Amino acid sequence: MMTPSASFHLAPVLYVPASRPDLQAILSGRKKLGVCSLAVCLEDAVRIDDRARAASRLCEILHQASSLPHTIFVRPADSEMLERLLDAAQLDHIAAFVLPKATTRNIARWMELTCGRFPILPILESNEALDHGGRRELAAVCAEYSQFIPRVRIGANDLFARLGGLRRPQGCTVYETPLGRVIDELLEVFVPRDIPLSGPVFDRLDDLKTLEREVELDIHRGLFCKTALNPAQVATIWSGYKPGELEIEEANHILHPDSPAVFGMNGSMHEPACHGEWARRLLTRQSMHRAAELALERRAQANGNGSGHSIPGLEEAGYPIHKASTVS
Repeated sequence: MMTPSASFHLAPVLYVPASRPDLQAILSGRKKLGVCSLAVCLEDAVRIDDRARAASRLCEILHQASSLPHTIFVRPADSEMLERLLDAAQLDHIAAFVLPKATTRNIARWMELTCGRFPILPILESNEALDHGGRRELAAVCAEYSQFIPRVRIGANDLFARLGGLRRPQGCTVYETPLGRVIDELLEVFVPRDIPLSGPVFDRLDDLKTLEREVELDIHRGLFCKTALNPAQVATIWSGYKPGELEIEEANHILHPDSPAVFGMNGSMHEPACHGEWARRLLTRQSMHRAAELALERRAQANGNGSGHSIPGLEEAGYPIHKASTVS
């Protein structure tokens, strides 16, 4: 099993369909993707009749690779595919398996199949996630296996579909839709059990301004590792995760041993007893962000590519873009 990188709990997760013809180039790092983890999807992003071929190709790539620069997650379609991958794949390069449409039953089943060898990242996108009691049961089973569940993802598009076939309107963050209330209620039951949640996908590929707003609202809720669908989104999300200079200044003063119990700074009241955890988390995020940026720069220089910060086009990696309808 691959050890996750230091940015595992921060970097956006770029979803890549396993059926992409350039999957080997993406996983090997020959394409500039920015700071991200990669989730190779064998579920909804791949046609049902193409999943077996895509899984075989992924196994070939993993067997051939000596090392991979990104943290790699694999999202099998179901428990049967997970079993086949556990038997057939070179697993040294896999940091975790992503469990789609997580339920209390299939979380326990995947724990049984993996025998504690791999972390599991459940995705909250089943009917249980929409039910008050179901959410609590999901949080309880994740807490039971917390040693093997470092983070839980929020499946926005599936939850929209389950809310009567809804979809995020253009120009709206997820928090301006009925799903915003669901996410806040998920936070209420998972976070007190010390189970971190990840930011949901933003599926409007050409609206980076609204994505910026949504990332800011994610951060206000303590949500990171947001799902990205292309490298342009990765760059926007990653940029949003960098703490601002005023925030860093405030955090340092809050944690300073000589700070008073309450003080004013930058137009706000600061209370170390209440705001200390916020300050510690923000400075940890600053450190992780800086370390990942330096690692990206070193990798780019080692490859002779200069700066690693150029933003590729939408089709460089991730989900394919259909420029025109194929229906006449």
